[in-house]
Amino acid sequence: MRRLALLILLLAGLTGRVEAQPMQPSWRVLPGAPVGSSRNDDGFFVSPTLGWVVNGLGRIYKTTDGGASWTLQLDRQRQTYFRAVGFADSLHGWAGNLGTEEFGANVTDPTLLYATSDGGTTWTPVTNITGPLGRGVCGIRVVNRDVIYAVGRVRGPSVLMKSIDGGQSWTSQDMTAYAAGLIDAYFTSPDSGFVVGLSDVDQTKSHGVVIGTTDGGKTWTRRALSSRTGEWCWKITFPSRRVGYA
Repeated sequence: MRRLALLILLLAGLTGRVEAQPMQPSWRVLPGAPVGSSRNDDGFFVSPTLGWVVNGLGRIYKTTDGGASWTLQLDRQRQTYFRAVGFADSLHGWAGNLGTEEFGANVTDPTLLYATSDGGTTWTPVTNITGPLGRGVCGIRVVNRDVIYAVGRVRGPSVLMKSIDGGQSWTSQDMTAYAAGLIDAYFTSPDSGFVVGLSDVDQTKSHGVVIGTTDGGKTWTRRALSSRTGEWCWKITFPSRRVGYA
């Protein structure tokens, strides 16, 4: 009888009739999480436990335990509005500043990008940018250790900055022919990717814009323009090679 019962259980397991119920996905508040002004603007994790969060108060935070605790690494006392952050590995990263004329007189820092090579312990302004400079950075996409893209800003002017040597040097190009402002970027390879934003700096008249490149940003093609006014594309991501969302 024991053998028969065991055989029935084994067969039931093989046919999927007896199985453990999967845990339901859930969210919980992290009690020590960083607090921004109206929000934390961006976050980036290089592993399940190691990551950074930035916000408009001019602060950069780091966690090494998956968000259970956070260390304040940089506090610009509201002079800088950190809008974007990205890392190539546990040491090398970049943070983008939204810039002046956006959120009150406190934001006085015109620096577009900050860089770190020691995991965020120290941050230095990026000054080696050639080409037309924008007024701020809204999105950063780190493709690999060498190739990094940064775009901005939400109310223009629209520019795209790129490094192909791990941030040692940067080039910038005017993107106003394709969008009035750029907010986010996603690249599936060093050459192929998308940037998103808005068609008019007057956001009541704007449409959401998606443009793409297959040659590393040398040429661009409009891929989507939303039909309704008063819209813009805020974020873009691809969970697979062919499926993406903006």
